[in-house]
Amino acid sequence: MAGNMLNQYMDLKRIEFVVTNACTSRCKHCSFGDTLNKQPQHIDKDAATAAVSALADAYDIGSVMTFGGEPLLFPDIVCAIHQTASEKGIPQRQVITNGYFTRDHEKILAVAKALKQSGVNSLLLSIDAFHREHIPLDRVYPFAKALKDENISGFSLHPAWVVERQHVNRYNAQTEECLDYFADLQIPVSNGNDISPSGNAVVYLSEFYPKEPLDSGFRCGEAPYTVKLDNVRTIAINPNGDVIVCCFVIGNLYQNSIVDIVKAYDPFRNPLMVTLMQDGITGLIQLAETHGIEVDTASFYSECDLCQYIVKTLM
Repeated sequence: MAGNMLNQYMDLKRIEFVVTNACTSRCKHCSFGDTLNKQPQHIDKDAATAAVSALADAYDIGSVMTFGGEPLLFPDIVCAIHQTASEKGIPQRQVITNGYFTRDHEKILAVAKALKQSGVNSLLLSIDAFHREHIPLDRVYPFAKALKDENISGFSLHPAWVVERQHVNRYNAQTEECLDYFADLQIPVSNGNDISPSGNAVVYLSEFYPKEPLDSGFRCGEAPYTVKLDNVRTIAINPNGDVIVCCFVIGNLYQNSIVDIVKAYDPFRNPLMVTLMQDGITGLIQLAETHGIEVDTASFYSECDLCQYIVKTLM
């Protein structure tokens, strides 16, 4: 169906579920920082599948992604989400996992089979120096082999690179070694993820990311991984039920239906969103200062980090 059926400010194409904030690793590059494993939660299966179904009825959703934390600590939830997405004809059904959720070999085989049966057709297995620090590769290998044996389409190794793959540093060299460990399985390797300085990366990897002057003309939707607040294409749903547009909570699945949340979304009724859309990051800084918040732009690595700080402080 065509978009904009529920809200003129949303033409949704993608739904992202943070299935849980529990994780089996504590990676130095993790953007969630120290929030992982604090008061662990997982998303309610029925609420998640109902949201997928309702949004697919209203919009041409092209992609549903489940990640975490480690989503496969709750494989039944992951599979239920993707089964619903498959039934609704959503073409891309993606999982990002570190591959370590149990030592039980029979469960490993069962989860791989369940993912295949649920319709997962894009599975990114995080393999790099950061995961290896806490998860030995020999604990991930059996799951990788099981996925290979199930012949899940879209299965690839998904490394994280400091700066970029071509950058010469000890972490990237170790990541290349990690990928070689799986060479006999002949699993494709994705382009991976170029780490940005946020969360744990600010604490542990700052030596590789010199601070640059922020762009005073920055506006949401003009930079990678950002969205135009009056033409939203992606929403994220957190384990606590919060529905997120960029860094703004616009509702909660456990309090209202996803349809009501989407219908009620109006960025022009939110002063912070209005400021960002009209005046960009400069306007947001000025707004913060009118509320007595002094903003030192030199202490932030990116415009998004600065924005998230101001929004969290003022909301």
